[in-house]
Amino acid sequence: MRVLDLFSGLGGFSEAFYRAGDEVVRVENNPLLSEVPCTTMQDVLEVRDRIHLYHAQGLETREYDVLLAGPPCREFSLAYSSPRSVAQRNGEDFEPNMEFLEATIDIIRCTKPRYWVIENVVGSIKYFHELGLVPRQIHGPHVLYGNFPMFQCGKLPTKASKDKTSTHPLRANHKALIPWALSAGLRQAIIEQTTLFDFV
Repeated sequence: MRVLDLFSGLGGFSEAFYRAGDEVVRVENNPLLSEVPCTTMQDVLEVRDRIHLYHAQGLETREYDVLLAGPPCREFSLAYSSPRSVAQRNGEDFEPNMEFLEATIDIIRCTKPRYWVIENVVGSIKYFHELGLVPRQIHGPHVLYGNFPMFQCGKLPTKASKDKTSTHPLRANHKALIPWALSAGLRQAIIEQTTLFDFV
């Protein structure tokens, strides 16, 4: 399979695909993560703009079987120190930056992958719903939106086991890492999915 992993971070979302030998392209803009296998240093907004340019010129964009995306969750988080929680404690209105989510939806519409999954936190549900996204599955703290077969997920790590020291430069990436059980469960479900396309 050809897999595109946007906001790939440490690569957890696409790890099961990568280990199985699928063709994985990871898109990340943090130079500290440039050594993660299959990672290309790009901004997702630039990827979207390039796809739009290809379409405007009548050029074909690369086809992907699976598109995975984990847009930054800080804007949607309910954690004590998140912008949303701070604003609420201060009695202020808060509207999250939806630019990355909108760019992701745009890329999905343009590339038309057979399966696509957007992962985020529980606090995203209210805001994602405004763009027509409804959770398809929830596994622990991972809310999954998209077009993919329902799947079972093995045991997920606890929040404490994923946490790194507050001074670690990749602390946020370790906390946001999609666990192996989720990646493997998703890939297995896709492999086992039978549709009319399989009989053509």
